Amino acid sequence: MKPEELCSTEYFYNKGKLLWVVLIMLAVVALCIWIGYNPPEHRDPRVVWLFGLLGAGFFGLLALLLSSKLLSRGPGLAISTAGIRLPTFPDQIVPWSAIRRFERVWSKRSDFIVLHLDPAAAKTLIRRGLAPILPEWLVGSPLKVNIPLHILHGQPSSIFDQFSELAAEAKEVKRLESLDAQLAPQEEDEPQAPAPVLNEARYPVFTYALLAILIAVYTGELAFGVEPTEAGSPTIRTLWLLGGTFRHNIVGNGEWWRLFTAPFMHASIIHLALNCVALWVAGRLFERLIGWRWFAAIFFVSALGGSIASVWLNDAGTVGVGASGGIVGLFAAVIAASFRFRSTPIASTLQAGAAQILVPSLLPIFSSTRDGQTIDYAGHFGGALTGAALSLLLLTFWPRARPTPRYDRVAIAVSAVFVIIATGALWPIINARQLYLNDPMANYFGGRYQQLIAALDIEANRNGTTAPYARIWRYFAQMRVGDPKALDELRAAAGKSDRAAWPYPVYQLFLGELKPEDLALKAADSNQICEAIFYSGEWYLFSGAAEEARRRFRAALLSCPATFIEYKAAGYELAKLEVK
Repeated sequence: MKPEELCSTEYFYNKGKLLWVVLIMLAVVALCIWIGYNPPEHRDPRVVWLFGLLGAGFFGLLALLLSSKLLSRGPGLAISTAGIRLPTFPDQIVPWSAIRRFERVWSKRSDFIVLHLDPAAAKTLIRRGLAPILPEWLVGSPLKVNIPLHILHGQPSSIFDQFSELAAEAKEVKRLESLDAQLAPQEEDEPQAPAPVLNEARYPVFTYALLAILIAVYTGELAFGVEPTEAGSPTIRTLWLLGGTFRHNIVGNGEWWRLFTAPFMHASIIHLALNCVALWVAGRLFERLIGWRWFAAIFFVSALGGSIASVWLNDAGTVGVGASGGIVGLFAAVIAASFRFRSTPIASTLQAGAAQILVPSLLPIFSSTRDGQTIDYAGHFGGALTGAALSLLLLTFWPRARPTPRYDRVAIAVSAVFVIIATGALWPIINARQLYLNDPMANYFGGRYQQLIAALDIEANRNGTTAPYARIWRYFAQMRVGDPKALDELRAAAGKSDRAAWPYPVYQLFLGELKPEDLALKAADSNQICEAIFYSGEWYLFSGAAEEARRRFRAALLSCPATFIEYKAAGYELAKLEVK
């Protein structure tokens, strides 16, 4: 103790509490690394490693910062008549005269004393570590210092009471020493941001409007689906046709509007319900804090970022839907924006509420699926990154004197562009759906087998050049519905066909008279070879050999002309086998 520090009391860190927190952080780091070495089934290992390393780096950094306090031998706070000593300013005393004012800020999970330092005195104090070079919004203003009471040994209220008593004594001594100094004009304190306003009487209008839109869109998915629902949920093909993201369509066909429509869609009622609850929480936390205009803009831009990341990082066969990217972006923005109000009680509330949803949504731990559906962590990551970046940019242009951010018109314009593009996409979606429903093959792959059987009966009875193929596809449809007469009717159809002409060998394959490897030998040209490859794939599919069928369908896509029905059918079958 220095001679001038009389009646000093030291409070050390609660090492037990810190140790538990550090161990939890290290366990999460280990889990992220373990997931990288043992990626979930059907997930791209590179994507899993990306998220694993990001998670390990984030929680590793937190563990490192806490470890410095855990390994510290000095006190976390020393209070004396001369002032206070803090690890933030090693080997320095912060005199009471340097503290302009202070207050206690606490919530359920945190308890701080916030010091507001005199600008001249703050310049004489040297911060330790990276604090001098990091941006102010991350480490706090140099005129503010936070003392975490909740990780110190002792009762926070007792520590604060002692702090207040010594501060009051020092103030009284200073007053008695020099009345003139007390009457001298004081420098204005640092500009403060207005206290955050969360008016409980004001409803988060945009949040409720968006909830209504998401529910309406999901109802439309069920009403206008191109296939029967599965367990009350739209099928993957319905999601794809009605606007879900799919790399081939976006990159190959230029259907970039899918990036704007997919965030309004959902794969199941559970998917919709979870996102609606998360959106409602985000609206109550954030919309009433920054206003509906920028809340909407952050959601839409984050949703776009999530769609782009989903298409870029996921497997090429992934159909992506969901508002998760936009919602996760909102929670990332909540955490970024909370730094503006770090000296107010609501800051910890914002951070804790956002972290509870944001952290699980970014860690690829859960891999629960339904019929090939997986959690789109790539979309979550893209949305979170976009939302946090936009929020930090917003803080730069947010004057401290304003309760809400500037440039409301820019926010409205951004949201309007997103909504206009998504609304305009209804035209190609309606056209694509109608073309799909008018396509006989769409009836087959849409599960409307009875309609296809009736249509192919008419085609088969015309006895044109396509009649033999119509009879083959009629057999496929009968097999799909489990018709016991399918094989007998195929045998009867084969009797009507020219035994010396193609596609009679295809009949022989399904009648058991030929093996798949012999079918191509019966082909007379490249077109018939491509058909032989495709129909042998169908044979393997009916036999339960999905992997071999998948290989044959891929080969058919490479060998068949794009105008052939077998080319289109191979794409349908692959989509059904490979899509997630």
